Amino acid sequence: MKKIAIVAGGDSGEFDISLKTAANIFQTIDKELFKPYTIMVRGRAWTYTQDSIIYNIDKNDFSLRIGGEKISFDAVFIAIHGTPGENGKMQGYFDMIGIPYTGCNMFSSALTFNKFFCNVVVNSLNVPVADSWHFYKNDKINFAELSEESGFPCFVKPCNSGSSVGVTKAHSMTELKKAVKDALEFDDQFMVERFVKGREMTCGVTTINGTVQALAVTEIKSKKEYYDYEAKYTPGFLELVTPALISEKLEHTIKAYSELIFKKLGCSGVVRIDYIVDKNEIPYFLELNTIPGQTVMSIIPRQVQYLGMNIVDFYTGLLEEVMDFIN
Repeated sequence: MKKIAIVAGGDSGEFDISLKTAANIFQTIDKELFKPYTIMVRGRAWTYTQDSIIYNIDKNDFSLRIGGEKISFDAVFIAIHGTPGENGKMQGYFDMIGIPYTGCNMFSSALTFNKFFCNVVVNSLNVPVADSWHFYKNDKINFAELSEESGFPCFVKPCNSGSSVGVTKAHSMTELKKAVKDALEFDDQFMVERFVKGREMTCGVTTINGTVQALAVTEIKSKKEYYDYEAKYTPGFLELVTPALISEKLEHTIKAYSELIFKKLGCSGVVRIDYIVDKNEIPYFLELNTIPGQTVMSIIPRQVQYLGMNIVDFYTGLLEEVMDFIN
């Protein structure tokens, strides 16, 4: 039986969501094939808890010693949203010590985690992307000029964060300045993005039998002004429609864009790609999530179930993709 480490926690505002993702993966993973261990990551503390006893991970080889037994892992299921699980840091560590892991590699993770630079690359693929302006913490900003170019409302986003943490929709100069200040609480760089009015869509993508395949298109209907952190993770604020009630042409376009982005950015595992669709049915790329949520409320499990796929088998496939599987 293969030993699988499910790494959870992390050092971002998505800590609690990561724990829920890890718990769902732990409950769902095929226990006849795998023995899962949930490893908590918080700063320098990497631990495993059993019977209320906390054991430290040996970071030299990512092993665990309980009593006289040394436990080494055959693969890692990364369930950390945000740093260090989604930005390439964890991937680089596992690459160096030679342990396979689910999801994108170090480069793809680092690139897609930065919203602005990911936008630049995606736009180069002729996928529509909303105009945006990029700044670092100590840049001098001409707010009058910026607001004239971006217009109101506009979005202010930390470049390196997930689950809409630190994201603000600004409707005025006062709100714009406050939004910039708030964004810098989460990152030392941020972007101001032109608002595109439309419907929010998202598309999961994975590899099935060696072929990159879009799962389904889901429409996100938020009762909040936009799909923010509260809407994502609080019951009652969100309606997810799978499949989205859209034209076949639009569905085909979103799936084609999503598969193209997955391939060209070197993604692996399962990712989720978000769009805003304007009144002319043009889908504008918003962001790419390399560690999409896997909670009971999350979109990817719903898309998998909609396609008639068994979620247990789906997780098995993600692990088989990265390791030499022995029945």
